[in-house]
Amino acid sequence: MLRRALPVALIAVLAIPVAAQVHAGWKVRVDGSHSASAPDATPTLKFAPTGKGFHVTGGPGAILWDPARTAKGVYALEATFTLMKPSANVIDYGLVFGAADVEGAAPTYVYFTIAQDGTFQVRQRTGDKVNEIEKSLHFAIRKPDASGKSTNTLEVQVAPTAVSYLINDAVVHATPTRAGTGAFTEGEKTNGIVGIRIDGDIDLQVDAFELHSPFTPPQRGQ
Repeated sequence: MLRRALPVALIAVLAIPVAAQVHAGWKVRVDGSHSASAPDATPTLKFAPTGKGFHVTGGPGAILWDPARTAKGVYALEATFTLMKPSANVIDYGLVFGAADVEGAAPTYVYFTIAQDGTFQVRQRTGDKVNEIEKSLHFAIRKPDASGKSTNTLEVQVAPTAVSYLINDAVVHATPTRAGTGAFTEGEKTNGIVGIRIDGDIDLQVDAFELHSPFTPPQRGQ
């Protein structure tokens, strides 16, 4: 398992409804500097309900969550993401789980995201430190078609011995939950708030965002 600390200058500002427009009941924490002169200090992020889902446009990078949705023990989290058009830069987007202190000085969470170039990544964040767990190309990821759109379903299944990461029903990676492994997903580290992650300016439709708890893991050696 690759666990490499990535130096970043992504201290998140306080959880805000400031310039960002947020779906009722949800909160947003935008990445960026504490400096008001930094470009990320003036977010253009919009987060609006659409039917049974919601539409995320603008940026910069952020996590979005509903404080009422927290998970512990064995559970599954999933959502279907439709990238409405390719972005000028490759932007990652996907799921957040095991989040704590999301409105404090040192938020922690694990995120599982994909990008339009066919890559997925699993990362863990503590404050301004980001640890890369895995990053790889995978055939299960649908890239933008002739219309510029791509639709992918992401799922995180937290079981007694491992977290499985699925894209369009294919298991693409796993991390241990057994105590004593030193993994970022061991023990109670997967307990906490769940939500959505975007890494930059994007046009994204999110549907069927669901938390299943309790959850019966599939029989595949977990």
